[in-house]
Amino acid sequence: MFKDEHNNPYFEMTRKNHMEFSKREFEILDVLDNQVITTQRQLSEFAGISLGQVNYVIKSLLEKGLVKLGDFRKNPRKISYAYLLTPRGIDTKSKLAVKFVTAKLREYHSLRNRLAKKLNAIEKKGHVRIMFVGPKMVKEFLGSIIKENNLDLVLVGCCQNRKDLKDCKPETYDVALLFDGSNANFKKTKSTIRIPQNKMLPFW
Repeated sequence: MFKDEHNNPYFEMTRKNHMEFSKREFEILDVLDNQVITTQRQLSEFAGISLGQVNYVIKSLLEKGLVKLGDFRKNPRKISYAYLLTPRGIDTKSKLAVKFVTAKLREYHSLRNRLAKKLNAIEKKGHVRIMFVGPKMVKEFLGSIIKENNLDLVLVGCCQNRKDLKDCKPETYDVALLFDGSNANFKKTKSTIRIPQNKMLPFW
């Protein structure tokens, strides 16, 4: 055990690798719990993981007793083998599911809080009408945050990309919120669309 785990680069790298490996374990266990898998290539396709990674993980799962090879009769004339979850594998998969769902919920709430602060700052600047430039799904997500926090903001429209923004009259919105608002894109947008820089804000 390292004395200072939080500041030790080696420990941090090991911890991240372990978390990534656990995620791959879960993905494979989840597929085996829902599909009849007879080859590693099948498993690779269903889990969306490379064949090399599947081979590495499945060996580990077999050694840990989470997965076993069982007879699987594909037809009366031929017997093959299927990768099956053991009772321990089923239990481990359930525990990993709780772990990953909990982690995703934390990320989700953290993201909502971060965006709420961003939108609140936009409101304090006196902006009301927002033109969002980015995926429609993200725009709807922002809409729910605005409603949830009772912000005095209105999403007046959504452009899928910066090029579409040139078709929107600048007087119809107070500020354009760019999903991909890097410095390079700001300069490019300003030069091609000819709208004041103070009417554009980065999403992040």
